[in-house]
Amino acid sequence: MKIEIGKILKAQGIKGEVKIACYLDDSSMLKNVKQLYIGTNTYAVDKLRCDGAFCYVLLQGISDRNTAEDLRNWTVYADKEALILPQNRFFIDDLIDCNVTTNGGKTVGKVKNVLQYGAADVFICYDGKKEVSFPFLNDLVISINTAKKQVVVDEKRFNEVCVYED
Repeated sequence: MKIEIGKILKAQGIKGEVKIACYLDDSSMLKNVKQLYIGTNTYAVDKLRCDGAFCYVLLQGISDRNTAEDLRNWTVYADKEALILPQNRFFIDDLIDCNVTTNGGKTVGKVKNVLQYGAADVFICYDGKKEVSFPFLNDLVISINTAKKQVVVDEKRFNEVCVYED
């Protein structure tokens, strides 16, 4: 599976390197990426370095500034399996459709979306009748198992912070 990782901003230097605005939380997740997908083309990665929210990449077959400039504004994808996720970090795609329950056994619903805000990500769940949202807080979320599509939250804390749709 491919995941969108960023957008090419410009050519960098004269040897064909491109500057990519990285959409990932941490650009160092790209350390093991060996190929990138741009449009219908697959490029082997000759060299990749990260600097904050940007990556500088030298792609095989792109050897001069003019060719690199032709890639400006293209969306860049990578194989999801090649990305290194830090412990207790998850891809939003993996959280969608997870069943959310409380540690008391109450069913909250299925995750339908995760909204990303500066302070905390917000889970949007649907139980078949109404939506409920809650922030992804360390003292609220007890466990996440994406393989089993299961999220467990602390019931007391959940009742303090959840917001139900009217």
